[in-house]
Amino acid sequence: MAGVRVVTDSGADIPKELREELGIAVVPLTIHFGDEEFKDGVDLDTAAFYARLRAGGQPRTTQPSPADFEAVYRRLQEEGAEAIVSCHLSSEMSGTMQSAVLASTMESIKVRVHVVDTRSASIGIGLCAIEAARLARAGKPVEEIVAHVQGIVKRLQVYFLVDTLEYLHRNGRIGRASAFLGGLLNIKPLLTIDDGVVAPLERARGRAKARARLVELVKAGVGDSKVRMGVVHADAREEGEALAAELQSSLNVEELILTELGPTIGTHVGPGTMGVVCYTV
Repeated sequence: MAGVRVVTDSGADIPKELREELGIAVVPLTIHFGDEEFKDGVDLDTAAFYARLRAGGQPRTTQPSPADFEAVYRRLQEEGAEAIVSCHLSSEMSGTMQSAVLASTMESIKVRVHVVDTRSASIGIGLCAIEAARLARAGKPVEEIVAHVQGIVKRLQVYFLVDTLEYLHRNGRIGRASAFLGGLLNIKPLLTIDDGVVAPLERARGRAKARARLVELVKAGVGDSKVRMGVVHADAREEGEALAAELQSSLNVEELILTELGPTIGTHVGPGTMGVVCYTV
């Protein structure tokens, strides 16, 4: 396929059908359970991952190597790509971006690779990659695609709640949300991603109040503006579907993508996490 191609990492949580439809290539992170290693989405799916997590497994993640990215870039180059847009997990949370940048400079890579730091995670990365792929399919020049995606990065709004801060704390991704550690029993933290790092918003007593407050925050953030949105859940499909339906019916939503947090991000937030990422159009 000639023209511009799009690459992302397994932290993007783009639904498989949409990823395949748009021809987005994914470089997986590695999930470690003790001495066992799995490539996210290749030999470990979300169901198996959350089963291990709920059984007491303590996973950790490692970023792809530059060689992993080089292999994907080289394949796209051989398929006729004239340029590549590579959208990735916040550089404040992972070295994935650094590996992508290093791969883009390797002698074997002859096409221009534009690496974009989305300053986000999960479907925040995904929304950027999806828009880049759609613009590429429309035949837009790579400079226009990159500029458009960078504009989305600046407009991304992220709201999420976690059942516990244990996973963020354990894996060193807690950022400024450490202010919420040691809270009272049944207090549910509402968090955001601010300039690439996890940051605190509010605390709510109980999950029902936390979810209601999550909806209020999203509504206050976007107002009457037309938005594109991703709703994510970590092994909580029914709740995710209900949240998506509520937002779809009460906001000016141009597009809503419901997806599950995969192992890459699920490792750091744990089961039961719910989130909304959106931007105005």
